[in-house]
Amino acid sequence: MHDVKIILPPPEPTVINVNFTLDHGRVTVILTESRRRILEKRDKLVIDGMTYSAAKCDSGEATEAFLRKYGREHMDRYFTGRKKIAYTLTPVADNVHRELHPDQYSARIQLDTVQAHLRTVASDYLRKFMADGVSILEIGCSNGYEISRARNGFSGTSCVCADVSPEALKFARENSPRGIYERFVEVSGNWNETIGTFDIIYSTFGATDASSFDKIASFARNNLNRNGVFICTALNRFAAWDLVLSIITGKRGYARDRLSGIISARHSRYPIPVLARSVNEISASVILHPRAFRGISILFPPYNYRRINGVLARIPFIRKLDETLSGIFPVSMMCEYLLFAMSPGTA
Repeated sequence: MHDVKIILPPPEPTVINVNFTLDHGRVTVILTESRRRILEKRDKLVIDGMTYSAAKCDSGEATEAFLRKYGREHMDRYFTGRKKIAYTLTPVADNVHRELHPDQYSARIQLDTVQAHLRTVASDYLRKFMADGVSILEIGCSNGYEISRARNGFSGTSCVCADVSPEALKFARENSPRGIYERFVEVSGNWNETIGTFDIIYSTFGATDASSFDKIASFARNNLNRNGVFICTALNRFAAWDLVLSIITGKRGYARDRLSGIISARHSRYPIPVLARSVNEISASVILHPRAFRGISILFPPYNYRRINGVLARIPFIRKLDETLSGIFPVSMMCEYLLFAMSPGTA
């Protein structure tokens, strides 16, 4: 716990003393309605000389967890008013991806049942391209869940993990199953290195959402065998169920950003701005050529709607229905994510 001054920006510049927690670069702040002005999503706040962007927490769970952890009596020493409101503040900095990437993604991979469902579907797709003795490059490391699942039963396979974040590479070393990755390679943000020749290059839920698709595709092309395949996910700009739920739940800003193709950190599940793409944008790449497309998750809403997810994730029939519908054209093209395979040669 820390006591700091938060400087609210114009039109009503105000300095207030608040109590907050700092967890891996992300700040949770509790304010009350009695404050002269509640934070807004467009606000840029300064805490101890560092600038943060503000986003109101989506559910009361964060507030209650905060109060349980530190004690309601302790909180009452700092706050008055009948309703406490929680905000999440994200650092505004060029290196925010490096600071937050490993903890942000690892927690979701291991604890979120919907994320586990998506990654299971993705690993099953990867498995279709597996064979004995293939070499794999994973762009953007995690805890090795998908790779270990896809490699099961195949002999002589090898896998290298590459990421721009040294913290993410450290996390992968410490949390992936022993022997999953033979080598860990840190690359630059330009994604222009050549680190080997691989039969399969794989990247899901991360690198292609936050980076230029042409950069990632070019990096894949530089390291792909002539007959190799690049398997990847892209956040789908026209995810029908996702957009409908965004409007129903009042997250119109998220829907607007989704359709515009650029989702800012305040509306995104990620700690950084992410890119949403269409099939045409992916197909238009002159670096690699599309071979196969499928969708991923038509029924499961994004993580902004955790309560709905909690219900759906507990029903096996819903998970199976989601997986089935997501593989049927043209329904698959309206899914939250697009899962696709590309190759150097023309399809």
